[in-house]
Amino acid sequence: MFYPKSIGSKLGFDLVLEKVAHFCETSKGLSHIGRIRSTDNHDQIMMWLQQTNEVLQIIEKGDLSFSLALDFDLQEKAARSIGFFYEIEDIKNIQSLLLVLQRILVFLEDKASDYPNLVALFQGIAPDFELITAIDQIIGPDDEIKPGASKTLQKIVNDITKAEREIIRSSTSLFNNAKEKGYLGDTELGIKNGRVVLPVLSEHKRKINGLFIDQSGTGKISYIEPIELVGLNNELAELHIKKRQEIVLILRSLTARIVVYLEDIKLGVQRLGAFDFIRAKARLASEWSCVLPSIGQDTRVKAAKHPLLADRLRTENKEIIALDYDLHANQRLIVISGPNAGGKSVSLKTVGLLQYMLQSGFLVPCSVVSTFHLFENIFIDIGDDQSIESDLSTYSSHLKAAKHIINFSNSDTMVLMDEIGTGTDPMFGGPMAEAVLEEIQKKGAYGIITTHFSNIKAKAEKLEGVLNAAMLFDVENLVPLYKLQLGQPGSSFVYEVAANIGLNKKLIKRAKQLTNTKQYDLDTLLAEVQTRNELVAQNQAELSQKLADAKNIEKEYRLLKESLDAQKKDIMAQATAKANEIIKSANKEIEKTIRDIKEAGADKVKTLKVREKLQAQVSSDIPVTEKVLSNLKVGDTVQLNNTESVGEIIEIKRDKAILQVGAMTTSTKLQNLTKVGAQHAKKVKKYISSSSYNEKQSSFKSEKDIRGMRTMDALTEIDTWIDNALILGVGSLRVLHGKGNGILRLELRRHLKGHPSIQKITYEHVDLGGEGISIIELK
Repeated sequence: MFYPKSIGSKLGFDLVLEKVAHFCETSKGLSHIGRIRSTDNHDQIMMWLQQTNEVLQIIEKGDLSFSLALDFDLQEKAARSIGFFYEIEDIKNIQSLLLVLQRILVFLEDKASDYPNLVALFQGIAPDFELITAIDQIIGPDDEIKPGASKTLQKIVNDITKAEREIIRSSTSLFNNAKEKGYLGDTELGIKNGRVVLPVLSEHKRKINGLFIDQSGTGKISYIEPIELVGLNNELAELHIKKRQEIVLILRSLTARIVVYLEDIKLGVQRLGAFDFIRAKARLASEWSCVLPSIGQDTRVKAAKHPLLADRLRTENKEIIALDYDLHANQRLIVISGPNAGGKSVSLKTVGLLQYMLQSGFLVPCSVVSTFHLFENIFIDIGDDQSIESDLSTYSSHLKAAKHIINFSNSDTMVLMDEIGTGTDPMFGGPMAEAVLEEIQKKGAYGIITTHFSNIKAKAEKLEGVLNAAMLFDVENLVPLYKLQLGQPGSSFVYEVAANIGLNKKLIKRAKQLTNTKQYDLDTLLAEVQTRNELVAQNQAELSQKLADAKNIEKEYRLLKESLDAQKKDIMAQATAKANEIIKSANKEIEKTIRDIKEAGADKVKTLKVREKLQAQVSSDIPVTEKVLSNLKVGDTVQLNNTESVGEIIEIKRDKAILQVGAMTTSTKLQNLTKVGAQHAKKVKKYISSSSYNEKQSSFKSEKDIRGMRTMDALTEIDTWIDNALILGVGSLRVLHGKGNGILRLELRRHLKGHPSIQKITYEHVDLGGEGISIIELK
């Protein structure tokens, strides 16, 4: 049961329906809006909600987009009568309907498990989709019957073409002859009533042998059908009659085929009308960020928003404050107090509108983790229902609502009462409101009640399952915060609000003097408690944020330590492997040296040479290098890892170093450098003479254009170019190969794939050449 009858408009649901109507594309869809009824039937509500949610998913994925045109008459009774046929426009509408149905059914067939409720909606519809092809064979894209729709029609169309040619030939000859004689006006051949005529000057009309057909508005031109054209025009008219008769036969035949599946087509129209309505609800849900919440025994709603208020605030570039509320066995009623214009009524209406929307089959704007209970009854007392006709005052209308609520409430009822007990003397209205609250609590009902009365706030503290709540107010700035805080009553902030709107200070002071001392002290105390609670909540939020930050730092530190430990293990493993390799190599050289000494017969000169050779080999195997990742400094001699390039650090910026390599400077990360001794640097440089090295540095270019080159020549040149880049320590190369057919680009990629010195190959930014240029990053 829902009370009063105007509950929808009082909660703003009528405005929600206006929004839905805006999203409907057909009158069939709009007709469903007038049939909306709220219910507590769980299965019915779940079907509505899941249908809408499934369409919402389709909309968000963009999987199924189409327009609907259902506003045409199938003329069911007439369609089954003898001789009836659908006009071309009706047949095209039916074809469009079949195309949409076919598309939906094919889509749902592939995704039946994802959209079971939509599958159920379109179940049992089985029209003949071959009608789509049949209609295309008969009706062209210009919405005209195709000449080839039948053999008879084709012959008639051919005969019409021949007759028209003959008429044009004859009429042109007659026109030219009459024109030479000066009988015609300054016009061309005309057609009147489907017949070709000559535009003859009226003073010469008797000089043309023919039939008078019509006359111009001024009377100066008479339209004469020459006697030579009468027979041809008659023949053409007869052919057009035959054509129309044949078209009617074709349309009757096609109509007969459509009528066989008329029931399925009719059902398809109905289901598509329902789909149009469901899609309109889904579009609204998408615009309002609505979700499908859980349905359960309790109501626990997070981040609820009044959608209509959110719309209005959005136009003002303002954000709505979300509402959290719980209604369950231990907290059935919430009594909200606080300042005027502080959000009490908005909170109440938000709760009511979302509940009414949900029980009418609408998704609701809140967090997806929310849970709603479906109530058997929803009773509200919002606004002023005074009526001269019914002899009801404001207070009387509130009492009438209270009577209904008390008489019909039970443990499955939601009650929403705004400003309970108002409209009369507070001395009597307060106690009456208190008694009403007691009765509602005894009935076990759930709901929200707003008030300014202190006795109601006090009563709420004593009643089991009733909780006080306050709309927060910024005392310093004298403005409402529109936030609901559970657990304590709120001050009305009467004097603060009065001061904020600029009321005379003396008047406010006098009002305070006239206020009941106990009442004033209580209100002041409530204001102070609220202020302190806000401060505590603010401090708590700051502490929580700091704790979260500390946990994040701890996590980052732990991950960094684990990463460093792993790197340390890798470095140690690599060093051990390298040492083992050097030892193994040294052992082989020692054994070889011993053999050479024995073979030399202890010859001192030969023995000395063998020893020197061994020493040189060992020195080459153990370069004087020192990996210093964190202690590199300006002036150090370093080698670029995986290259033979050696240079001097001339500047360090954070984790990068600028090197002087011969006559060239380059930049690289510190982790790519190894500090080396003078001996090792000398050994590296011996591979390239000083003059050659400087020459290569000065002439080397990091960009190469291979467009127009033969593939083999290009690849050979690229290989040499990369080798020189590695020697010179260049980190990045740019190859211009062009787009074209992509052969040179693909061969280059294939050739360089797996190159040991290449870290990666990417394309240039689209604005700088895109796939026509490859960027080669060297290790």
